[in-house]
Amino acid sequence: MLKPVEKQRVAEEIVEQLRSLILTGQYPPGSKLPPERDLSKRLGVNRASLREALKKLEHLGLVRIRQGDGTRVTNFMETGGIELVQHLLPLAGRNHPELIRDMLELRRIFGREIARLAAFRCPPEGAQRLVALADKADAATSPLEVFETDFEFYVALTQIAGNAVMGLLINTVREGVRSYMPLLSNLTATPEGVRAHHRALIEAVQAKDPERAAKIADDHLRSGAELAARMGGRAELTPQPLPAA
Repeated sequence: MLKPVEKQRVAEEIVEQLRSLILTGQYPPGSKLPPERDLSKRLGVNRASLREALKKLEHLGLVRIRQGDGTRVTNFMETGGIELVQHLLPLAGRNHPELIRDMLELRRIFGREIARLAAFRCPPEGAQRLVALADKADAATSPLEVFETDFEFYVALTQIAGNAVMGLLINTVREGVRSYMPLLSNLTATPEGVRAHHRALIEAVQAKDPERAAKIADDHLRSGAELAARMGGRAELTPQPLPAA
């Protein structure tokens, strides 16, 4: 389960190993990690590096360190933050398949509200970046390129919307999505559908029509999530009901 780590990135490598074991359930919530003496010996590291790594895991909401009780694994779904998404998504197919569905649901809710805000707040020159990205999607030659450009398109919408916290959220989610892009690009809307969606959304943003922009985004992202469920052929990918936009 554990292997010695290289000296250059000692704490980071310890974090990577233990985080993976926790997220895959090999150390389930409520269980205790081995004592520091045993862990440091099995990893081939000193106690100082191990303690630094354990502090990082505690900061991620994966463990709780208590004097006299050792290091106990927490339920990261209750204590973790959004930054865990980037580590969970690569494990989604095997350990947390529902995360793909939940990520697509977040994308739909986030996308429609960002589109609404962008149309409401867009300055006169604000749509220029969107037009450039739509042109880029038109010139893309593969579903993966189109999917990546679509993500950039929504990043640009977020910038137009002018909400810094939403911008930080999409940056965090982007890192998790990036590792999963080859699969998602084949499970969501077709390249032709993405391109048409971009042009329609740009028109709504330029017309400063928030409700139309929200509906365009919601229809597109809902159909993408439904397509993912059909093509994936897995019940756990089926979108859950959401209220109308």
